[in-house]
Amino acid sequence: MNSEVHPAVAALVLFVAAMAVAIWMWGSGVAAGFGGPAELRTGPDGHRFVQIQNYLVEHDANGAYLETHDLEEMGVELFLGGYAFFSNGDILLRRGPDQRSFFDNVRAYRRETNLVPIVPESPESGLFRCSLDTLACTRFGEEGIDFKAAYSVFIDWESDEVYFSDTTRHLLRKYASNGAELAPPGAGFKFPNQLLLHDGQLLVADTNHHVIRIVEPESTEFAQLVEDMDVVPGAATLAKQTWPSHFARVGHEWWVNNMQTGMNLGGIYVFDNEWQYSRRIDLPADADPISILPVGDTVWVSDWNNDTVWRFSASGQPLADLESEGLKAILESSRQERLKYNILSYAGVAAVVLLFLILVLRSFTSGPSKTRHRDSALDEAVSDVQQGRLHLEPDEKMRKRMNRMLSVAGALLLLAVAGVFINFEVMSDPEVLLVLALPFAGVVLIGILMAWVNRANWGTSVTVDGDTVTLTDHTGRQSRCPIRQVRYDKTAIATRDTVVILGLPNAQIYKRSDIQEKLLPRLAEAREVGPLAMLRIQIEARHPQGMVAVLTIVGLLGFGIVQILS
Repeated sequence: MNSEVHPAVAALVLFVAAMAVAIWMWGSGVAAGFGGPAELRTGPDGHRFVQIQNYLVEHDANGAYLETHDLEEMGVELFLGGYAFFSNGDILLRRGPDQRSFFDNVRAYRRETNLVPIVPESPESGLFRCSLDTLACTRFGEEGIDFKAAYSVFIDWESDEVYFSDTTRHLLRKYASNGAELAPPGAGFKFPNQLLLHDGQLLVADTNHHVIRIVEPESTEFAQLVEDMDVVPGAATLAKQTWPSHFARVGHEWWVNNMQTGMNLGGIYVFDNEWQYSRRIDLPADADPISILPVGDTVWVSDWNNDTVWRFSASGQPLADLESEGLKAILESSRQERLKYNILSYAGVAAVVLLFLILVLRSFTSGPSKTRHRDSALDEAVSDVQQGRLHLEPDEKMRKRMNRMLSVAGALLLLAVAGVFINFEVMSDPEVLLVLALPFAGVVLIGILMAWVNRANWGTSVTVDGDTVTLTDHTGRQSRCPIRQVRYDKTAIATRDTVVILGLPNAQIYKRSDIQEKLLPRLAEAREVGPLAMLRIQIEARHPQGMVAVLTIVGLLGFGIVQILS
């Protein structure tokens, strides 16, 4: 084990670890893309639409399934932002690929203003007005418009005027039905989301201001503030659901979806006509509601996490979930795809952990190395014996090698932790973070304990001078006693208050030849003990190796109890 780590080998290990983390990030990111129901809309003919991934699932006015529209047939490579219907049934949505870069996602998460121009990057990308029947599409705006990021849209069916919340640029925009700009962009918002025209006023979920903002819709006074409505009651603050994103008018009440900081796991809060808090809608603890849609005397709420559309009465009483053959078919396929990519992502994690364990095991199982100075070492030992004194110290080359192996293992672990962090921060996939938190915490703890034990095995020494043994532990403390009071086995030697670890047969700390040929013959009057007795001595002396054994036993017992109770 005294051989040096070749730089090419170290580079290869780091490259494989990086590739494993990349595979995991890619797999988990793709799996997250197979989400559940999201945006809900009503068409001018009263039909109800559920957007899920790259599909629109159409239902009649009563919620009966009609057909599924594959948006890819209209050039939508990845559904991004919102959608809305014109009065003639045409749909306004974004076509083209997702052009956001890694750094765009980072800036969005950091709540930084999007400075990318809204000019389309190609003739086929940007906002388009399409027919669901013929699939024909025309560009929205003479020169085109492309927000390239989150946005919400509302269309007034009386005039077909189009209102946008340009979310990442913190602006409101207003256009004619042909895409001509009708007013300068309205500023003063922070990540605005859903829009709704009600009683001649434009309402917008001003997410990062934590309010529903009422503004003027008229072009001459567009986006001027009328009033801010506080929609974060004490119950929402306690639940850390303080970021309004979606809302709906239900009868004479307002239903508001307040999300958590990660823009997920929200709660539905109900306010009266004067925006006074009334109650909270009962949802499962893991619910991730997105959109709210009044449907006759009922209310639909899409749930991304639970792959369902909840149905409630106008008073908030739960009803049977939406039964839709179209949704069911998409969700069955999605679950299979999620499983496939999650397996790939976890394979990346497993590869990192496996590399870590292989390196650690290798550092403890490498056989003894040959030394070029064996003859001089034997001569020195003979001289020591003749003088009645034997002094042994750990193998320095072994110490350096083990430290290098632990350093490489630590680097791999840091890469894996970085992968988890990036997945959570950029891809917004908290489920994977929660699933992996305990295993990673365990691996980190194991690494810390191994480093602690490794440190305690170096800087020690064993000296036999006549019938006296002197042990020096890793802290520099010395303990001296007669040989007959020494207790030892093949892995360690101890006085009443000090333990020095000698190493295992295939993971030596002191050279095995020194132990077998020099030390053990001098311990004829000492007491040889068994492994359990030596472990007890290590625990009594509070040696790190003994304390780790105690922690391991307690951890296993605790895990067993938890498994039994669960």
